[in-house]
Amino acid sequence: MTKRKIQQPDHDITWERVRAIFGDPPPVHVVWEKQFDGGDDNLRRIAATPYDQIDPTDLWYYFHDLGNVDLQPELFRYLFPVCLMDWHESLMRSEACSHGDSEFHRSIVYGRIFERMLSERQRDHVFEFFRDSFVSRLDAERGFKHVGCKLPAFGWTGRLNSLAMMMPRIDSIWTSWWNFASPGRALCAIQYVSALIYVDGENPLWPTCGGCGPCLWENDSHLHEASWLPANLDFLRSIVTPAYILQRVDLAADRLAAEPEGATARQVAEDARRNRALVESRIAELPTLLQGERPNGIEGWSV
Repeated sequence: MTKRKIQQPDHDITWERVRAIFGDPPPVHVVWEKQFDGGDDNLRRIAATPYDQIDPTDLWYYFHDLGNVDLQPELFRYLFPVCLMDWHESLMRSEACSHGDSEFHRSIVYGRIFERMLSERQRDHVFEFFRDSFVSRLDAERGFKHVGCKLPAFGWTGRLNSLAMMMPRIDSIWTSWWNFASPGRALCAIQYVSALIYVDGENPLWPTCGGCGPCLWENDSHLHEASWLPANLDFLRSIVTPAYILQRVDLAADRLAAEPEGATARQVAEDARRNRALVESRIAELPTLLQGERPNGIEGWSV
């Protein structure tokens, strides 16, 4: 089946945009949905609150509903844009999109939200929103920021995998990312490639964590046993080859040549060529790790 084309990103992440997907819905004053944890009064309170005044911590109630109860359509249309903006803002802060034990990605998957609650047109627009939000996060990436072993500079890596387990259009994100239209996108490619070319203890981008490098299969969701969706794995296998990685890391280093990160980026590109055998090995293993499989019980790369 031919994929529908996703429009090019404009990075316009606004309330107006997300609410327009659902017809600019008004607050809901008659609520019949039964809140999963018995918080019906709180659900009614949230439903009547102006959308831009809803306390994000109150999404604890609605995230649980998304994955577990019979959803009230008009309430979904009103509150789902709030969930989307919370998703965007948590991404920009390099934080998980969760409130306590209530987590967005898990609820979307377990509740089959894209299939049950969205029209085809709405799905396209929501997928475009995720892509544009994610690329905005990449555009904002500069430098290699470290605070002990907390690495806000790499906070996007887990979200990429959460998206790939939830949304079957990782190709649209990848294509927008690896065009290197901004220094941030090139920088994130350097970060990603660094995980393919250094053994533990040698990654120069992660000095405060012992040089171990980013874990390319970890996610920031509660989908602990989930896999990348088949369409996303097929795309990854088709595009991420050793030749592709070596070419694109060179282009990323060229893009950053005049930037403060230029010297480090060039070092990574040169190391990629020297360590081609390791690149080939890890590219071959990556899809298996993204499927949640651990060959021979090994938790991670074999080398």
